[in-house]
Amino acid sequence: MVSIDYMAHQEQYSPSQLLRYSELAADAGYDFVWTSDHFHPWFHTDAEAGFAWSWLGAATERLDVPIGTCVTPASEHYHPALMAQSFATLQEMHDERVVLGLSTGEAMNETPLGHDWPDYPVRRDRLEETLAVIKLLWESDEFVNYQGEHFEVDDARLYTKPDELPEIHIAANGPTTASLTSEYGDGFITVKKGSEYTDRLYPAVRRYTAEEGRDPDAIETTLLAIVSYDPDRERAVEATRPWWATTQNVFDRALANPRDIEREGEQATREQVEEKFLIADDPSEIAATLESWAEMGFDRIALGNTSPEPERLFEVMGDEVIPSL
Repeated sequence: MVSIDYMAHQEQYSPSQLLRYSELAADAGYDFVWTSDHFHPWFHTDAEAGFAWSWLGAATERLDVPIGTCVTPASEHYHPALMAQSFATLQEMHDERVVLGLSTGEAMNETPLGHDWPDYPVRRDRLEETLAVIKLLWESDEFVNYQGEHFEVDDARLYTKPDELPEIHIAANGPTTASLTSEYGDGFITVKKGSEYTDRLYPAVRRYTAEEGRDPDAIETTLLAIVSYDPDRERAVEATRPWWATTQNVFDRALANPRDIEREGEQATREQVEEKFLIADDPSEIAATLESWAEMGFDRIALGNTSPEPERLFEVMGDEVIPSL
C-alpha cells in the first residue's frame, strides 16, 4: 500500500503555520512530514522562506511521525560535515526516523550568498562528495580525513550520534543523479511521473542498485506533488498560481531572484497547470489520481497543499481519501 505524506513547503507558509498544518496532516493519517530546504522561495508574492533545519528541530517536539528534508542542496550552501552533524542531532532528538533528502541544488540557494552556480557535472560531483563525507562521518567512530575536489575534512569526528543513523534519500529528475542512490541512498525522490518515471528513472535506479549488489526493492521511492482542492474548481486552479514557475523548467536554470522566477510562471498555460498539479473539486478525484500514481511503482506520495483553504484539504484527506486507498 502506498504511503501518503505531507510536503511542508517553507516557501508558502510561515514556519509556525507549517507546524500546525503538519499536526493536522498527522492527525488526518499522513505517514510522514517532509519539508523543503531553500534560501529563496520559488515565487515572490506573499512568499515565505523559513530555515528548514530550525523548523525540523521544533518538529521533533511537535510531531510523532517521521520527518525529513527532500531537497537539501549538496553545494557550497552547507558543508557536508555540518549536514552530518545536524541530521545526526535531529535523529538523536526524534523518536521516529529522520531522512536527509539531498539534491544537486538550485541557483536560488547559491548566488544570493555569493556562491557560483556551476554546470551540472560539477553539481553532481559535489553531491557525490557530500554523500561520501556524510557516510564517512556517520559510520566511523574515529577521526577522519577527506580530500576532494570540492570539500575536505581534517581530523573530524562526530561526538553526538544516534543509536540508529538517519536515512539518506536522493532527489533527482534524471538517471545520472539518480544513479547515486545505488551506492549511497536508502531512497529516491522525484517530481517525475508517467512514462518519464516508469520507463526511465525507475528502471535506472533498480539497475544501478542491482549492479552495486544491493536489493532494488529496499530502495524507497517517493513522488513529490502539489494538490489544490476546493468545491469551486476555478478557485482550486487559481490557488496553484504561486507554483506556476515549476511548469517552466526552472529547476536547472540559473534563476535566483524570486521576482524573476515568478515572472516565468506567468507564461504557464492552463494545460500546463492542469497537467502539473493535482487539482480537484471532488475527493474521489484525488483518490483516483493517487491510486494511478501508486500503480507506477511509488512507495510514497508526498503532497504539498496549496488549496484555497488548506485545512479543508486535510479534513477531506483524513475523512474520505486516505481511508479509501
